Amino acid sequence: MTMKHRDCVSKLRAVGIELGFHATHRSHGKMYHMGNPDCVWYFKGRGAQELAKIARGDRYKYLPFVAFEVAYSESEKQLRGSLMTLQLTNAAASVIVLLGASAAHRKYLRRLIGRYSYLRFRIWTEEDVNFLYDSVFPQRAVHGVEQSLAADGAARRR
Repeated sequence: MTMKHRDCVSKLRAVGIELGFHATHRSHGKMYHMGNPDCVWYFKGRGAQELAKIARGDRYKYLPFVAFEVAYSESEKQLRGSLMTLQLTNAAASVIVLLGASAAHRKYLRRLIGRYSYLRFRIWTEEDVNFLYDSVFPQRAVHGVEQSLAADGAARRR
């Protein structure tokens, strides 16, 4: 796992928690051993107890709302596996985030997702994740820029 991959997953988890989801770095339920997305947001808001009956079919206490698979160096074949992992999670929406070398397969992935018209798949980039993170945590975005500028200034003074 690269730093970019880890950073992306951490941001997705932080956003999920901030938005009120039970956000984890791994999936839960009976399909865990068959496919494990990088991040899953489970619904735990108002009405979660009533919806728990549906989630019990997957042997988990929350319903999977959004599942994320972060692809950094996956080939076309591995991206097909990522799609299967997201299907097994059975979330309301699924997102594949393309980073690094995997970004070159965007066109292929878009065609492949077209074959799964009954599922809600989205393709994101690192910029999409950063935009979402900065929208949910605007104070961290500004603070991070200030920290970066301060570090650059300190490095120049040396």
